[in-house]
Amino acid sequence: MAAGSATAEIVTPADGPQLAAALHAAATERKATVISGGGTKIDWGRTASRIDLVIRTSKLTHVTHRFGDLTATIGAGATLLDVNRELAQHGQWLPIDSAFDGATIGGIIATNDAGPLRHFFGTARDRVLGVTLAMTDGRLVKAGGTVVKNVAGYDLGRLVSGSFGTLAAIESATFKVAPLPAVSGSVRIRFVSREALHQRAQALAESPLELMAFDVHAAFTRDEAVYHLLVRVASTPVATATQLEAARAMTGTDADVLCDGEEAELWRNQVRDPWTGTGAVVRLSWRPADLSSVLALLQDMQHRVEVPIVMTGRIGTGAGTVRIDGAAPAQVAAIQQLRSASLLGNVVVLRADPVVKDTIDVWGPMGSSARVMDAIKRKLDPAGILNAGRGPI
Repeated sequence: MAAGSATAEIVTPADGPQLAAALHAAATERKATVISGGGTKIDWGRTASRIDLVIRTSKLTHVTHRFGDLTATIGAGATLLDVNRELAQHGQWLPIDSAFDGATIGGIIATNDAGPLRHFFGTARDRVLGVTLAMTDGRLVKAGGTVVKNVAGYDLGRLVSGSFGTLAAIESATFKVAPLPAVSGSVRIRFVSREALHQRAQALAESPLELMAFDVHAAFTRDEAVYHLLVRVASTPVATATQLEAARAMTGTDADVLCDGEEAELWRNQVRDPWTGTGAVVRLSWRPADLSSVLALLQDMQHRVEVPIVMTGRIGTGAGTVRIDGAAPAQVAAIQQLRSASLLGNVVVLRADPVVKDTIDVWGPMGSSARVMDAIKRKLDPAGILNAGRGPI
């Protein structure tokens, strides 16, 4: 749990009006407030000096599935696992990854949590059609719609995506959902040369193959660097088999083809691997064309700080997560090296020991957007109570 939360008051609203009323009371009394869903990311962000109130969304679990329109309106406290179990009854799903079984819809939107499925389906921000937000002045505000063609107010949903609960509380969101694929399969190939991986990845990116996921896994230790290229396709049985064979031919005859349980385990491990152990976890981005250079940077960083490093990333979009093991001083040195690299953007520390958080700002410099975001924060949360100072604004 976040610092100070053990002594905080806890409220669990049963609906949107109660959520808005709780926020209004907190703002009036200037209580430092944290919105919590499944609590899977409660240790993300800056260390709070105090937390007076925790508002839990665990009762906001309603799901309205308009399967004929391929949309669903989902309460912020519903877990992604439970949502997809319900959508699957009509052969549909919400194609978003999370490393955490207890991850809720509100938390996924607030942190813009994403994984390998981002390559084809985008992030939560890309799939949101509309939101209902509870504001600190006691209002419930709706923006957007419940059908794909209605985009009125769409930007408000995008605004709270990735805001880490600093602007408003998400009561519910409406998403574009997708049909469940009939069958899927994956190809995995191991490399010891980052240049060879980059060449194969570039060939796949330029091919006509329709990839559901297109990932890299890299592990760096003192003795070696090992890279894996991961590809997933999903369609009808015949189309999937054809694309799997084509992907295997393009990646090499020594590639592994995985289906069913082996495939599910492959992608489950890919999503969760950065979160195993106790190392600092950093989110970063890069230009897709710079993949080989980014891998070289990480290997050089490992040699400098001499601690194990693991990276998982989206090849097609240039986004990933790095776990830095070792003692706090080595983690700080590695994070500083990442932030000084011109190849990288948006180097954000998601999880780290309090010693690391006390040494560096987990969010890093905001740049030219700082003034605009500060103005939005003052407008929507004038008392400055939301997320107890843990968020980026």
